[in-house]
Amino acid sequence: MKLVVVLLLIMMTTSLSLWCVDGSDCDVTCSFCEGAACLRVQRQHPTGRVSTAMTCLPHDSLIHAYHPEGCRTDLSTGEKLCLCSGRDFCNPATKTDLSLLLSVLAIVLL
Repeated sequence: MKLVVVLLLIMMTTSLSLWCVDGSDCDVTCSFCEGAACLRVQRQHPTGRVSTAMTCLPHDSLIHAYHPEGCRTDLSTGEKLCLCSGRDFCNPATKTDLSLLLSVLAIVLL
């Protein structure tokens, strides 16, 4: 029973990961621009405003060969860079994903 709870907690943390492009599916977006990976950069300005730049990297860019997938935050500037060739890296999970997971957890515990 404890193993099931641990597995569900692990699934919950992975469901909170991010997608490639705001409001879009990475597979669709990347295949649309025929890229090898999606790149999302979020930059915080001194005025408090946040800007986001998103693009699809071409196959010959090779940036994805040198940088692992996932998101990294520069502690000095607060800039967040996300790189993925799959899905689930740049956008927050939807509430339905979390509610479904919590429902399954409640059923398992009962």
